[in-house]
Amino acid sequence: MQEETGNPIPVKIHPDLIARADKLIAAVQADPDLSATLGRVTRASVIRLALVRGLASLENRAKAGGR
Repeated sequence: MQEETGNPIPVKIHPDLIARADKLIAAVQADPDLSATLGRVTRASVIRLALVRGLASLENRAKAGGR
C-alpha cells in the first residue's frame, strides 16, 4: 500500500484514537510484511492502514448480510 497521491480529506480524530495509532507504529515497523507494504511507517500510514482494513471488514460484513 505505497502512499499514493489522493484527495486530502480533513477529518477530526479523537485523541484516544490517535494515541492508539501511535502505539501501533512500533509494532507495524516490526512486522516485515506491513512495513514493506507501507514503506516509511508514520502515524498517517498506520491510520491509512486501519482505514483500509476497517473498510474491508465492513464490506465483508455487508456482503454477509450484516451479521
